Amino acid sequence: MNLFNLFLVWIHLTAAAFWVGGMLFLSLVAVPLLKQAHEPVQVQRWFVGLACRFRTLVWWALSLLVGTGALLLPQWVADFSSPLSWPRPILFKLFLVLGLISVSLLHDRVIGPKVRLLRNKTPIELSNHDRLLIRLSPLIGRMTLLLGLTVLFAAVSIVRN
Repeated sequence: MNLFNLFLVWIHLTAAAFWVGGMLFLSLVAVPLLKQAHEPVQVQRWFVGLACRFRTLVWWALSLLVGTGALLLPQWVADFSSPLSWPRPILFKLFLVLGLISVSLLHDRVIGPKVRLLRNKTPIELSNHDRLLIRLSPLIGRMTLLLGLTVLFAAVSIVRN
């Protein structure tokens, strides 16, 4: 492996560690603290600010992951004209990455903003659909974490085979 590829792998791993590490931090540290708060409204504002800042950085990390991944792909794939002939672990990882990006977009651009608006309503103003969306929002966040961890597992399986 030449120095340039080594640098690409380092950038790729650093971006992946930031993304998955941040999701682990939010779900295992920040959310439990939020649930223990004595002033939930103030802590909720703090958490939204933290999550929004993290979300911005995550999309930068994702850009690095996609870019470095595309540059590293020729190490694993010989014929780009026939994706179905690519090694199955590569296809599986790419499938997971597409799923992760899709779920992240859904969470960050659709569900998250709607839930933030719904949280400003009183319980009586909420429809059953609104309540369901509020309950699903954290599950979508957990799904991104699970997908992120699965992508890491797929990456390790590629390197170890």
